[in-house]
Order: sequence, then C-alpha cells, then structure tokens
Amino acid sequence: MFSYQRNLNQPTMAVTREVFWGLLRDPKTIAKINKYRETGDGELKKSLPAFMFQATFDETPNKKGKVGRWRVQVATRLTGLVVMDIDHLENPLQIFQGEELRIKSEELGIVLVYITPSGKGLKIVFKARTEWGNLIDNQHRMAELLGVEVDESCKDSSRMSFVCREEDVLFINEDELFSYENKEFAAKYEEAYREGKNQPTNNLSPALSQGEGEVSPRGDLEGAVEGSGESPLYHGVPYSKIVEAWLKGKQVKKGDRHRTSMMLANQLRYITDNDAKLIGRILRELPFVKEIMEERNEDVSATIEHAMSQTFLSGMPKRMSEAVKQALKKENDSTSLHSGMGKGESPQSNIYAPLPLDEWAKELKSLTPKYPCMKELFRNLHPHKMPAVLFSSAAMFGTLMTRAWYHFWYEPEIERRLNYCIFVIGDPGAGKNVIEKFYHLLAQPMLEADQPGIDALNKYKDSRTERTTSTKAQKGDALKKPNVIIRVHPSRTSTGEFIRHMIGAVEEVGDKKMNLHMFSFDSELDNVTKNNKGADWKDREVMELKAFHNEQDGQMYANQESISGMFNVYWNFIYTGTPYALARKITQRNFGSGMSTRLAVIPMPDEGMAERKQKVDLKANDVLREWANRLDKVQGEIPIEPLNDVTYEWQAGKMEIADFNEDKAERSILKRIPYYGIGVSLPFILMRHWKEWNEKKKLKMDDTDKQLCLLAMDIQYRTQQFFFGEMARRYYEDQNKSFEQVHRTSRYQICYSKLPDEFGLEDFMKVFNCSEAAARKAMTRFIKSNVIKRKKQKVYKKILKELTH
Repeated sequence: MFSYQRNLNQPTMAVTREVFWGLLRDPKTIAKINKYRETGDGELKKSLPAFMFQATFDETPNKKGKVGRWRVQVATRLTGLVVMDIDHLENPLQIFQGEELRIKSEELGIVLVYITPSGKGLKIVFKARTEWGNLIDNQHRMAELLGVEVDESCKDSSRMSFVCREEDVLFINEDELFSYENKEFAAKYEEAYREGKNQPTNNLSPALSQGEGEVSPRGDLEGAVEGSGESPLYHGVPYSKIVEAWLKGKQVKKGDRHRTSMMLANQLRYITDNDAKLIGRILRELPFVKEIMEERNEDVSATIEHAMSQTFLSGMPKRMSEAVKQALKKENDSTSLHSGMGKGESPQSNIYAPLPLDEWAKELKSLTPKYPCMKELFRNLHPHKMPAVLFSSAAMFGTLMTRAWYHFWYEPEIERRLNYCIFVIGDPGAGKNVIEKFYHLLAQPMLEADQPGIDALNKYKDSRTERTTSTKAQKGDALKKPNVIIRVHPSRTSTGEFIRHMIGAVEEVGDKKMNLHMFSFDSELDNVTKNNKGADWKDREVMELKAFHNEQDGQMYANQESISGMFNVYWNFIYTGTPYALARKITQRNFGSGMSTRLAVIPMPDEGMAERKQKVDLKANDVLREWANRLDKVQGEIPIEPLNDVTYEWQAGKMEIADFNEDKAERSILKRIPYYGIGVSLPFILMRHWKEWNEKKKLKMDDTDKQLCLLAMDIQYRTQQFFFGEMARRYYEDQNKSFEQVHRTSRYQICYSKLPDEFGLEDFMKVFNCSEAAARKAMTRFIKSNVIKRKKQKVYKKILKELTH
C-alpha cells in the first residue's frame, strides 16, 4: 500500500481504491489540471494532491513538534513499487497505446500508467526487481526495455507524483497497485534510503555485489579510504586511533555514554565523508557503545540519524581536528591532514579540503564534450579551478544575453533576467588572472559597442575644457552632453554617471523596451571595497544588493547634474580577490543585509604547476569570440520548464529537511540557489541546442542539461555553506538573543499576588503599604480594568490571579 499527501503542509496518508479514484474524480482537482494545461501556472500544479508510490512513512515530529507520517526520507518504508517519469512528450499516447504494449506491460510488472498534469509526460509505476538494484537502477532498466529516457529526479524514495484526471489513466492493474508489497526489496534497500543514499548501485565493484562491504553515499566501499587493513583508515591512520585521541585516553563511564556517543557521531562526520554506515561501524567497535547495545538490546541507528540531521559546518570541529593531529603524530605518518595536499604542506594550506572539488571536476570533465566552449574554457586548467571558470564565464555569456528573459517557478508572472553577482576567491598568485583573460575575450562585444560612446563623451569633456581657455571656442555653438550607451563600468565610476548610463541603456526588443545590463569586472576585490567608501560610490553597496532581482531604486537630488526619478537596477559584476578581501567585504556585522545569499563565491585554489610548454590551441579564442558574438544577439523569452522542475524539486527537498531541523540559517542559504542553477547552466544549454533555438525558439532539454543545472546548484550550495554557513548560524543565534524576552516581576505585581482572593480596603492598604486615598484610587482603577470586582459592600474579589504587567 502506497501513500498520498493532500498538500505539502499535511502528513501523508495511506491510499485505498476509494481514495485513489476519489482524488482523480474530484471536480476541484480536474479544474486545476485543466487550468494548468491552459496557463502553465506552476502554482496550480503545486497545489494538487500527490502520490508517493515508492514509500510510506513512519511517524515523526515536524518542526512544530506535531507527530505524523511526514514525507521525509529518514522515515521511509519502501513499498516495492517504482515510479518512472518520462517528460517532454508531444503526444504521450504514442508511447503507450495498443494491445501488444498492454500485454507487455503485464509481463514487465507495470501496474499503472497515466498522463501527468501537464499533458506532456507519463508516469509509469511498476513492481521493483531486487536483482535489478535500487529504485533508480530499476528505472533505468525499465527505460531500456521500453526504449525511453528516464527523469533521474525520481531516484528519491520520497518522490511525489502529482495526481491526474481519471481520463488520463492509460493502464491500471488495481489488484497489484493497491496491495503489492516486496519485503525482500525493502529489506535490502530501505536502510540506505533512510540514510539519504539514492545513487545507482549496479555499477559498483563485483566485491560489493557479493556483499563484501557496504555502500557509502558516494558509492565507495565502506572502508575504502586509504589502506586495506581490518580497520578503515583516514589518511593512513586507523579511525580507532583517532577516536582514542578524541576520548583523550579516558574511559567513558556510565551516565556519560549516550551523550559521548552523540557528540562523537556528530564529529566523525567530518572525517568519514559524512558516511552514516561508516560512522555506525566505528561506533559499534567502541566498548562503551557495546555496553549500551547489550544492556538495552538496541542499535546505534537513532544516534547516527540524529547526528546526520545536524548542520554540516565548513570547518572541522576543534576537538576532532586536534585528535587527528595527535593520531598522526603518534603514527609518525607524513601524510597530509587533508586530502589533495602536496608533500610538506601544512593542514592550513588547503582550506578548501571540505569542498568536493574532485567530484565537481570529474562531473565537469564528463560534460565538457557535450557543451560548446567548455573545452576552450577548461584547457590548460587545473581541475579544481574549473568551477570558478564555469561560473564566471556563464556570467559573462549571460550578460551578453541581456535581451532575453525567462519565467521562474516562484512568482511565474514576473519576467526574470539573467543576473549574476560573482566573486572568485583565491590566494595571491592562485591563477585568478585566467578570469581576466576570459573577460577580455567574452566581454568584447560589449567593450566594442561602448567605445563610440566613450569617445563621444571624452570629446565632449575636451570641448568643455577648451571653452575655458580659448576665446574662439567660446563663440561656438552651445555644447550638449551626448546621450550614449556605455555598459561596462570600472570600480572608479561616479554614481551619477553609472545611473545615467543604466537608465539610458534601453533597446526595443520585439514590442517592448528593455534595459540592458551594466557590467563590471575587477581583478582586485579590495579595490571595489575601497571605492565603496568613497563619496562618488557611496550608494554602490545598496545597488549591488538590488541588482540580483532588478529591484527598484531612485534618487531626488538638488544638483543639476543628477537624474531625478525612479529606476530599476540592471547590473552584473564579477570580482576576483583573496580570502582576506572577502572577509573585509562580507562581515558578521553586515551579513544580515542579504548580500551573501545573492553572491556566488567560488574558490580558486592555488594548485597545480605552471606548464612551460602548454598546448596552444590557436582556434580556441576564436571559438569563444564567435559564441560571445552569437549570444550578444539573443532576444526574447527562453522556455525553461525542465529547469524549473529540477530547481523546484531540489529546493523543496532541501527546504523540507531544513524545516524539519528548524534551521533558519540553512533556509536562508537555500532560497536563491535555484537562480544560479538556471543562470549558470542556461547559456551553455542554449549553445548546445543552438540550431533548435534559432529555428523554433524552443529548447528540448534532456537529462544532460538537468545534470548541469543540478551541478551548478550543488556548487553554489556547498560554497555558500563553506564561506557563509557559520556566519548564518551566528546571525540567527544573535538575532534570537536580541528578541528574547526577559521576564521581570515588579513590586506592584508581587503585592497584588499577596492579596487574598477576597479582601477589603484595609487588606489592600496593608499589602501595598499605602494611604486610604491611594488604595481607593488603585482599587477603582482595578475595577474599571476588570482586574477585581466588588462582591458585596466593602468586600472585593480578584478576577485575575496574577498581574501580567
């Protein structure tokens, strides 16, 4: 039996035949689906009920403490059913029709097929086969048999499938759908899904398929760190030695065991790749944990689950860091503390070790052959520097696409522009100059377009100077300041000139007038910060904030040179700088401004040796210039519904966990990440589908495009946590402290509480130590305020037991 959710704010419930058909026949549901197909309004879709075919859920408390069967993966109970999503079908009936395919469906274990609410997709629900692997493995295998492509967003066990209309059901086996259960499948994979492990399993090593070892979140063998001894190792040191150092050689006594195991499980995450199963294996070997397990006849799964739910900070906890150092020293091992270091480097030299730079590089390398320009952008580049080049080049390409817009799933009626606020951060000499090189190549169309305006403006200024020194020039016609379009602005730009150019940079695109984006690049973030403090640029930081969502600003100054009125801010910028420059720009004091969540701060690690004989590709720069010129001519609305689906599901899943953990810091980090998922991937997706875009103004995106979007979001999410996670946590802690109410009891309240329930005038005078006149006045006020009432002559009764103020 599977489950459903009436809406996102309610717990899940079991589905029966009656419930199933009732939902599909509900007039309100039918009306919403019909309207959604007409308008494409994503809010209508999100308001529909949804099925969870793949799982039911144990009872858990939500953030308000209400217990229910909430749709959270940690509470998963696998049903044995699998749901496969096939998107972007012009005619879903062509995929699934005919008696032959219906017969084949029964052979394959398919129990339900229906057209999705959009009318352009299919949901296929079938019985899982344990031998095929987990949920996503089953989906891929079924997709091969049916000759279709599967949407990998269904890999989570808690995946929602919005309901359809009764008429959209193409095939159903009611007997199997409502009663099917596969205990073998659940026994094999349920625990992994509860721990958040949903990646494919059928491409792992033969040893794993035979049961030798367990799966970590990355798909590695449980103990497959370094070494091959009986105990798994961390950088050549057994975890048991690190735990011994963490415990400082002390024996954990009864009464301290549970608390110690909770703390240890939490801190072990930082040296185990956040691998729940490996943490469990380490804990179960500890004598004091074994005692708890034997005494209470219980496992440590609850302890581990609690640890995994905690916020994962960018830095290693001090106690664990010291334990690792001590264990390394004892082992006399020269291996570096952090993976990826060179010989002789200190632990502090690789501050970016917590980031999965190797994984990002591997994924980007796999995508490089599929997207134009990536090969040229990543040539002669250390793999760990690829994310910085990806984000900064996307920002330049996206700025060239300033005449385009899209509709986002949040407030879909708004026309969104491609907005970027990029900081590339690395140590001095880390190679950040590569960003400047690409700036001169990719921003060339804007720089060339600006030059006539710059020349005209300089000529006007020279003429004004000449008027002050030449009698002949003074007799000439009156000078008029030229109206020019200049989009690229350095850090040393006056506010007045910037606003004038931004308001003037307008073009007609189709039947509408559009503001073109201003653009700034600076190779020294400190130069930007310094100019922020000058009188000319005193408004710059506010405009930086407003640029990300093109928010409205304005000015009304008395001087004749300045423009008066309201305007929206259209401005993209890329700055490179050092960690110290970033620390001066974003501080704990100004963190609450919201600038940090608008930024994409991408590291540029100081890694790799400069090659004396690099491979020179003379055509690479020409390729980049050619695509820059092409994108500079892009106009109109870009359809991005597949990216809307991907970004919504990604954020909804993360937000659900943040809400469950009551983690405001995590929520603040998550809110703007989908914009970067779209903004970074869309220019490359457009280039990949360039022919289709030019011919039909459409983009038929596939799993590869969704993968790029998800990768961009992961990079933004992890770097936000790395640079600003601790700041966000402190911000909300300090904010909560600021608003904490300190309850103080006044002497007046104390005296009132001492009065008996029934009292007279003399009692009041005695308790309050006041005169008769003061007592009568106070009692009259109490009667009018419904604090006391007159019971009979000279006798009064308290209505309120205590005074609250």
